[in-house]
Amino acid sequence: MRVLVIEDNLDIQANIADYLEPEYLLDFAYNGEEGLKLACANDYDVIVLDLNLPRLDGIELCRRYKAEARLQAPILMLTARDTLDDKEDGFAAGADDYLTKPFALRELKMRIGALANRPRVINALELRFGDLVLDPSGQTATIGEASRRLSNMEADILKWLIQEAPNPVPGSTISYRIWGEDPPASGALRTHIYNLRRILSELRRGGGPAIAIATDRERGYRLCRDGER
Repeated sequence: MRVLVIEDNLDIQANIADYLEPEYLLDFAYNGEEGLKLACANDYDVIVLDLNLPRLDGIELCRRYKAEARLQAPILMLTARDTLDDKEDGFAAGADDYLTKPFALRELKMRIGALANRPRVINALELRFGDLVLDPSGQTATIGEASRRLSNMEADILKWLIQEAPNPVPGSTISYRIWGEDPPASGALRTHIYNLRRILSELRRGGGPAIAIATDRERGYRLCRDGER
């Protein structure tokens, strides 16, 4: 069984590793952004998720994972927040189970085992911005009758732009989601943005309305329609 543990407390990480690693294959993330990246990029049986995380809190991470991941593992929230409102927020964000700290490692293992028996959900929802439709599973962008196949990175970038539209997405955020803390030489992100702009322009020539990627030097990249730049 493969389990992702997203937890910034190193002592708790070490205890979980000592108890579960003899039987489970474990991956660990120390902050929310890295956790979301691992969760969406890999196929896990269960995700154990702390709520109080640096860079991206557990509630927001859970929402994004449920929106972005195609094959979704059940999520066990692991937190010191123990009020009914806290639990309600967690389940509303998409959590499948909830375990409050301090907890017994034996109980954690039992809950992971129970969640792993649940069938994982395939997320095939389309994302839309105006007449632009993105099929994340098929990595296809469509406007009207015209469609184009996208690369993995192009599909990811367009997905994030649609999810945040009409607000911009900072270039630093896109770069971190793609490359983590080791981005390539400058210009790589601009190349992907250029390719997406070209694709959107080609889709327009297919007869559909104009949708473009605008650059805000202070705030990042955003999707816009004709006359909105």
